[in-house]
Amino acid sequence: MIFLSEVQRIGQIVKPHGVGGEMAVTVPASLDWTDDIDCLVCSLDGILVPFFLESIRTKSNTTILVKFEGYDTVESTSRFMGVTVYMPLKYLAESEDEEPSWSTFLDWKIVDSHAGALGSVHAVDDSTPNILFLVRDGERERIIPANAEWITKVDRKNRTLMYNLPEGLAEL
Repeated sequence: MIFLSEVQRIGQIVKPHGVGGEMAVTVPASLDWTDDIDCLVCSLDGILVPFFLESIRTKSNTTILVKFEGYDTVESTSRFMGVTVYMPLKYLAESEDEEPSWSTFLDWKIVDSHAGALGSVHAVDDSTPNILFLVRDGERERIIPANAEWITKVDRKNRTLMYNLPEGLAEL
């Protein structure tokens, strides 16, 4: 069994690429992985399932193309469209000089000291210098700045970011 603590959410499969079973996955621009990656993990019906890779390559800074072993046609990959993709932590490139990427916090809970639970980080917008979290709580969506000055605690065990947001920001 694979646990969420062993993987990091990297994106979502959005569409087939060509007719040979390759699929496009949206990823954060900051994603960097080691050269020896041999599998990705997909969330299927709430269960984390590993799939071995035939190939993985970069298409753009926010899209990678993946092909799973045994899936050679558009029809065979149709069940993967919209599926959340995770990478085992051992394949993520680490640099001692760099701070962790904001995408590390995908699927983490956001709790504000005044407003309480705000939801979970669904996406990270790192396309501008002002990094933003898209936070979902059921049908409600919020945009919360990923500002280290407002984060009061990082609870890795419970995958929770504790915030002290400026007054009124949580209600937007």
